[in-house]
Amino acid sequence: MISYRTAILIAFLTPVINSQAARADDSGTSLSEMIVTATRVPEPADQALEPVIVIDRAALEDSLAIDVGDVLRFHAGIDIDRSGGPGQPLTVFIRGANSDQSIVMIDGVRINSGTQALAPLMNISPELFDSIEIVKGPRSAIYGTDAIGGVINLITRTGGASGADVMLDYGRYGTGEFAVDGNYTVDQTSVQAAFTGQQSAGFPTYAGDPIDAGYKNLSGTAAITTHLDGFELGARYYQATGATQYANANYNADFTAFESFTPLNEEFSNSLWALHASGDLTAIWHMRLTLSRVVDDLRQEQADPYAPPNTDDFDYTSRDTIDWQNDVKIASGWVNQTLTFGAIVYDENTNSLSYGTGYTISTHAQTYYLQDQLEMGSNRLLLATGLAHYPEFGDHQTWNAEYGYAVTTGTLLTLSAGTAFRAPSATDRFGYGGNPDLLPESSRNFEVGIKSRIDEHQEVTLAAFQDTIDDLIVFVNDPTNLLYGGQNENVDRARIRGIEASWQLKTDPWSVRAEGSLQDPRDLVDDSQLLRRTKHSFTLSGTRKIGRGELGVDMLLAGPRADIDAVTGDALQDGGYLLAGVYGRFNLTAAWSFTARLDNALNRHYELANGYNTAGRSASISTRYSFR
Repeated sequence: MISYRTAILIAFLTPVINSQAARADDSGTSLSEMIVTATRVPEPADQALEPVIVIDRAALEDSLAIDVGDVLRFHAGIDIDRSGGPGQPLTVFIRGANSDQSIVMIDGVRINSGTQALAPLMNISPELFDSIEIVKGPRSAIYGTDAIGGVINLITRTGGASGADVMLDYGRYGTGEFAVDGNYTVDQTSVQAAFTGQQSAGFPTYAGDPIDAGYKNLSGTAAITTHLDGFELGARYYQATGATQYANANYNADFTAFESFTPLNEEFSNSLWALHASGDLTAIWHMRLTLSRVVDDLRQEQADPYAPPNTDDFDYTSRDTIDWQNDVKIASGWVNQTLTFGAIVYDENTNSLSYGTGYTISTHAQTYYLQDQLEMGSNRLLLATGLAHYPEFGDHQTWNAEYGYAVTTGTLLTLSAGTAFRAPSATDRFGYGGNPDLLPESSRNFEVGIKSRIDEHQEVTLAAFQDTIDDLIVFVNDPTNLLYGGQNENVDRARIRGIEASWQLKTDPWSVRAEGSLQDPRDLVDDSQLLRRTKHSFTLSGTRKIGRGELGVDMLLAGPRADIDAVTGDALQDGGYLLAGVYGRFNLTAAWSFTARLDNALNRHYELANGYNTAGRSASISTRYSFR
């Protein structure tokens, strides 16, 4: 492993994208933002028929967050489950869907592992990204498996004036981070790179554990793009590598409490390679081809007591993907139409060992999709269908149908329905309690909403939705199964009903965003609340510019969650909580700024997973300098 001090030296010597300069150019008064994730085609966020959230570069910088989970949690309808401090397991629930029922992408490339179907969110530093786009609701028709709850797309940093930026940050729990980014453009070619190093002494994973759990992470992105004869050619690389300390809890003799904790360590490496070529084949036909390889490698330095001696647990995924997309735009008088069609083909190799159960599995799957967007005066219509083929369970078809009516220039009424699915993961099929005969989980979604631009500075949204999920995969106890005591089965059903609202204001010197979510995430088998999902959450974020500085606040009010006792496994409910973060930024010069932040300013004690610690009041300070 590279030492932290050595990594800092490397970072300062590395030619690396834009941060302070891009922020200085942003007036902070515009509500119009372009997104691409909702339909695969660029469109203004306020005109999307789908419910979307855009987290911009300024919000990522102000968060001083060590991972993207601390950014996502300040948006209503997104629940975070964290088992301890920095680097510990982190999952996200979008609109009450399971944590493995949402896609996480980097620049449009899926990074969910093939073993657990989860993405390594705890290892992703916000410093490497320009924005985060979140689309709520079913997107399987155009993205394939897992897009039941929604899609999170992390957009890496690009563009800006040639030069480099540097950031240093230090705070409570011995948490420090440095980041260097830069870009250089000459003629038709541009090069971008970003690098960040993180280290934290952390805090004990379990309540009652006296040992801190440390964390180290070195991450980076690099990209080169050139234009040749009307085509764009590019390559991109992302990698995060490091180590996380954690604890193994040991029960007492009667299994009623933890009596001791064993410190352990795991090493991780997450990487992504992508090559793309795009250009206009005709005056109306645009094509993009992306070849990518994703590797997720987790090695636990923990001997598996159920495996041969000196054998450690591990999870490994490698996935090679071809993503071919075509956009055909047709304009005829007052009618505008965009046809999008293509294919996603991947080969995935998974290798895992846990609790003495190991497997090596290869999966080959294809998704073919067709989407039609039609605009006729005040009417907008989107129809999409996707066909996924898996040799293990055959074909699975999904669709989206969305309609929008522009009541006025700034007010859009929307009505939508759609389906989605999640293919069983390799662990579902061949891990502990695995069942190779599992079928995909499937969902049906209905939604009605309104988006209204009150004026050029204010926008409000309101949406009501229902999502019904069938064939959920759960472990079913079976005493006749002598190996596992049961196995995974498609027996569960869930229904999530909810209402979401938001209000956003951007006008100098103020920027304010308020969101609220009321939802009922319910298990239809036993009529219970789904685990670790709130029934209500409200968020408020606001900033005010004052001279050469800025003051801001982030607040989250989350309701109680259903959970299980970490020791006994009995059902219980974790209490709701109120989190408040305050921060201030001061610009010494146009290129040099300081930011101080206080998270959990009210010092609330709360749990995101029963029995696991969360951070108390935490202060941090950072400085940024732009060489541009």
